[in-house]
Amino acid sequence: MNEHSDIAEKKILILYFLKILDMPIGSIQFVRIMLENKLMNYFYMQQYLSELIEEELVQVEKNEDISYYLISEKGMDILNMFESILPAGLKKRLKDSVGEIKKNIHTETMITADYVPEGDGYSVLCKIRESDFSLLEVKIAAGTKNDARNICKNWIESPHEIYLEILETMIQDRKNQEELMDDQISYG
Repeated sequence: MNEHSDIAEKKILILYFLKILDMPIGSIQFVRIMLENKLMNYFYMQQYLSELIEEELVQVEKNEDISYYLISEKGMDILNMFESILPAGLKKRLKDSVGEIKKNIHTETMITADYVPEGDGYSVLCKIRESDFSLLEVKIAAGTKNDARNICKNWIESPHEIYLEILETMIQDRKNQEELMDDQISYG
């Protein structure tokens, strides 16, 4: 295979992946999936993706400073003409794994945690979203970078447990709790 046909195949692969994914994908997720599945080299992938965007075959949508990619109508037309250059085994492998990939993307998109330096410490922002609705957003200060990383790690690894703990804490009847504790102290 010569260099030009290899480049064409990789670009068609990107378009094909975006087509079968059938949903916007964040730039970090896209890179990770391409590299984890050994679909192409990072530097070539970035170059081909940039060229596809420039050629208006891939659309870029921005949401909260994150770029999301999806195939354009023009990209679909090109893919329909050249999809046959992709090996059947590669297409099957992608089709077989797209369900799990979508599930992971959905989870990652809905549960986010990030930290930034602020003053003498760090500001940590953790979110749980459902579609375009924010279920929970927590912004908390952390004294050290390690604390900020641990908050993010715990949030990403156990979001549902943390959400339920916060919800239970917030909805409990504190007045009755205080009265019960006062009664216990006075009888104690």
